[in-house]
Amino acid sequence: MTGADHNDVIVIGGGPVGMLVANELALHGISALVLEQRGEVSEYPKAGTYHARAIATLARRGMITVPRVTTDHRQETVEPFQFAGYPWLSVRGRTIDGPVMLGIAQADLERAIARRAEASGARVLRRHKAISVEQDDEGVRVVAAGPDGVEQSFAAGYVVGADGGRSTVRRSGAFAVREYAPTMRAILGLAHVPHPEQLRPGWTPTPRGWTLLNLNRYGDSRLIVFEFDGPITDRAEPVTPEEFTAAVDRAAGSHVDLVEPHYLNRFSDYSRVVDNYRHGRLLLAGDAAHIHYPLGGQGLNTGINDAVNLGWKLAAVLTGAADERLLDTYGAEREAIGKWLIDNTRLQSTLMNPDPANEPLRNMVEKWLREPAAHDWLADQINGTSVRHPVHDGDARAHPLDGEFVPDFELGAIDGATLSVAELLQRGEFLVLARASVAQTVDEAVELPFSRIVAVSSGLPEEYPDVVLVRPDGYVAWAGGPDAIIEMTESVRRHFGLRAKVRTPAAIDV
Repeated sequence: MTGADHNDVIVIGGGPVGMLVANELALHGISALVLEQRGEVSEYPKAGTYHARAIATLARRGMITVPRVTTDHRQETVEPFQFAGYPWLSVRGRTIDGPVMLGIAQADLERAIARRAEASGARVLRRHKAISVEQDDEGVRVVAAGPDGVEQSFAAGYVVGADGGRSTVRRSGAFAVREYAPTMRAILGLAHVPHPEQLRPGWTPTPRGWTLLNLNRYGDSRLIVFEFDGPITDRAEPVTPEEFTAAVDRAAGSHVDLVEPHYLNRFSDYSRVVDNYRHGRLLLAGDAAHIHYPLGGQGLNTGINDAVNLGWKLAAVLTGAADERLLDTYGAEREAIGKWLIDNTRLQSTLMNPDPANEPLRNMVEKWLREPAAHDWLADQINGTSVRHPVHDGDARAHPLDGEFVPDFELGAIDGATLSVAELLQRGEFLVLARASVAQTVDEAVELPFSRIVAVSSGLPEEYPDVVLVRPDGYVAWAGGPDAIIEMTESVRRHFGLRAKVRTPAAIDV
């Protein structure tokens, strides 16, 4: 790899997902280079709704600040939500972790993450389009065209593809792909709606399709029109204002006055997901791994959690704290989530299709979601709060907290400071939360890289054991008592490839 600009990791794609990965790496001194083909952040209106688990994940890296309105981790916030355009769901989340939904323009979030990543030490090159990606046993070489069109070579140990649905990284590796052809078409645009009485706000089904109007009486409204009589023949064909207006009129069944439609973009329910998120030194995250019918903001929410899951694992491997087995847990934990994302959005497309043949399915799903257990299962899947990452030890002991996402407790430390779990996780390390009475014992007994021990004097609920090992992404990796510290060490070695050591077994009071 001589003659090339060398980095530990190259991240291709400078959107929120790519910047999050770069930030995770930079937090640990890993040289991360982001190659982004755009010259500046796009102001195009994209995803802007964030769900409970993505909100909590962003807060645990300090990307957003959420108000603390309770200290009770059992209290929940509930908000109405649509599924396939219908008001069939209410999503919920722990109030202690912030709102169950949050609206932030994607452009604003991308800028905030980029600032943090660069402040942490990541390097960002804009107007650099990746042309080729080639890997061998020694590393990866990326050729990119710069602002002046001159090609430049970059080298790295790993490359992360966060470069969207047309991912160069995905096309460069042996990634098994599942594709589902489009069945419908939709157009999104901004326009002034001078006569709001002509079109109902919100989600509106009609015999010909759907409209979604986010009405702004004082400026541009966001309007999407959905039609189900077949997909567009050319996805890349620019949308004209006349085409958009005609589609709205067809779906609405009457003429709707629209003034100066712009920011027009077409999409469909075409879906694609890769079966393997890693091929050697190439890894995929976000839309590079899964693209789908864009309903409910699920794509970016899923990508945010992809990024943080992958980022800390790459950092642990590159700092020498863990071996490469840790990278395989990324796909093991995230691939099933990506596939479920494709399945649920394909189902929603079928439910939205006004064809009378789909009426029995709509009736059945509506009745099914009236059952509390079914409703809560789907709602928790949609907002990410159902995700757990348990460690499977066969017949070995497991604590009920194993794999759970740790609430944002306010913890009192023995030095008198009060810090929340979100604040403690901002460094992107493992946390050993040990009650003050056993913290010294734990510290003397084990050497745990990529981690810090926090002696907790207050704030940890009674149902939590004396020692809780929290992963950098906020999930419980292990929970138990000080008499089982050796078991904890063996568990993280076995499941995460973490190079943990037992210092002085005699220090453990068994």
